[in-house]
Amino acid sequence: MSFVQTVTLAPGASTGWHYHPGRVHVMVLSGTLTRTLHDGTVEVSEAGERLVEQAGPVYIHVGRNLGEEPVVLVATYDIPDGYPQAVAVAAPEWSR
Repeated sequence: MSFVQTVTLAPGASTGWHYHPGRVHVMVLSGTLTRTLHDGTVEVSEAGERLVEQAGPVYIHVGRNLGEEPVVLVATYDIPDGYPQAVAVAAPEWSR
């Protein structure tokens, strides 16, 4: 199942730690998205940039808006039928 969704993160907001059962293609429309990945890597994406979030529980991540303006994303989800778009998980031990 593929679908498109607009996601807005207010300043200071977080997606919470999660993973996707399928690949997600993201376009940052405005603001700055800061993602922390499963291995502790931090990726920063500015307005106009694209990113791909890989599928599966080994690719847990959290997205945060550390800026002062809303982060607006357009995400195209390619999720297998019968699965949720995202699965919430506990933060990794190293991040606590």
